[in-house]
Amino acid sequence: MNYDLGVIGAGPGGYAAAIRAAALGMKVILFEKEKPGGTCLNWGCIPTKAILSSTDLLARIRKSTEFGIEVEGVSFSLEKIIRRKDEIVSGLVDGLEKLIKNRKIEYVNEFAVLTGSNQITTDSGREVTAENIILATGSEPLDLSCFSIDGINVITSNEALSMTVIPEKFLIIGGGVVGCEFAGIFSELGSQITIVEMLENLLPAEDVQVSRSIQAAFRKKGINTKLKTSVSEVRILERSKILVKFSNGAEECFDKVLCAGGRSVNIKGNGIEAMGIELENDKYIKINKFMQTNIPNIYAIGDITGKMMLAHTATAQGLCAVSHIAGHPETLDYSSIPSAVFTSPEIASVGAREQDLKSSGIPYRTGRFSFAANGKARGLGETDGFVKILTDMSGEKVLGAHIVGPHASDLIQELVIVKRNGFSLHSLIKSVHSHPTLSECVLEAAESIFGMSIHSL
Repeated sequence: MNYDLGVIGAGPGGYAAAIRAAALGMKVILFEKEKPGGTCLNWGCIPTKAILSSTDLLARIRKSTEFGIEVEGVSFSLEKIIRRKDEIVSGLVDGLEKLIKNRKIEYVNEFAVLTGSNQITTDSGREVTAENIILATGSEPLDLSCFSIDGINVITSNEALSMTVIPEKFLIIGGGVVGCEFAGIFSELGSQITIVEMLENLLPAEDVQVSRSIQAAFRKKGINTKLKTSVSEVRILERSKILVKFSNGAEECFDKVLCAGGRSVNIKGNGIEAMGIELENDKYIKINKFMQTNIPNIYAIGDITGKMMLAHTATAQGLCAVSHIAGHPETLDYSSIPSAVFTSPEIASVGAREQDLKSSGIPYRTGRFSFAANGKARGLGETDGFVKILTDMSGEKVLGAHIVGPHASDLIQELVIVKRNGFSLHSLIKSVHSHPTLSECVLEAAESIFGMSIHSL
């Protein structure tokens, strides 16, 4: 064999797997048709958060009078915001390329496909053999051609990251994570936002109380929502006006339409059909707990497995696959992998949702604490939201946790550690938390499970 490991796809799962394998002494080759970092670094997590950092700062400046600070003539340049985003992404891509090079990983900037259980072939015809192969080909925005996507008037999230003109009236089709994050960004920049969502709530994958909380926050920002509604037609008119017809019979014109209706996994054209690799529900690559496909030396990780379409899940799966290849098998507890939505207020969750426990007939207890009762949150001027913990009837085993509020994505990690390791909730309660901090909200939510929270009734 030429290589110990061949990895197809250099997204957060693929490049992490390649770097870990190289650190363990394996000879590794990594294939990527685009830039390293995948969707997360180039068109997803990082660029959106770079833009969000600008709009969050803008929002705080606009609230400065609440802090006794007068700021006049506040303005912004979307062009400079986008340029800053591009510089951040470019810097991280450069750093990643250096990491790959320093680890002595051979990087091939070409499209590559499986052509054998141990063989990978590139577009240029180069054939490589590897003892083990990891498929990490990721996903891309769902092709909703029925909505007349032209990349100019009707766009996907990829084009939204490079816009330099702020649309006056902006329709977002899809009230999931992508739709809600872009709604927050462009609402702060001055767009009149309308989100259309087929289901009953925005962010339908979240706990119902979380979804309702973000809907209330959006209403305060003037973001319009059309729930339990779908789009029946999108027609581009003269002068770049877009006529949209809705399922309830209403019609409205917009300056820009963003299709944020999910993602399509990249499992076609990469050789898996010819290889006979099994699929799950004819949509995702079927894997076992070690990320192996039905061909034992071929592994699959990330979005193409359909487990949790999150960058950090892909990374964890990649490291799990490499551990198995190295002879130190590990498994993942998907129920203990957190998720985050970077709206304002921020959202984070792990484990079971309350509605799922109810529908499954699983008995549980609930603890909750509001940020409005926390001194640090009041000082920050960010009092919307809460910490909610779901446990078994003993109160000791964490089944799930949900946070809406400042720094939710950071605060959830304490509960992830407790849940993942099966710690008693009292291990968290007995750990002294610094004062004044936002982390005290997690402590008091845990205490409220037993009716012992100090700062709530």
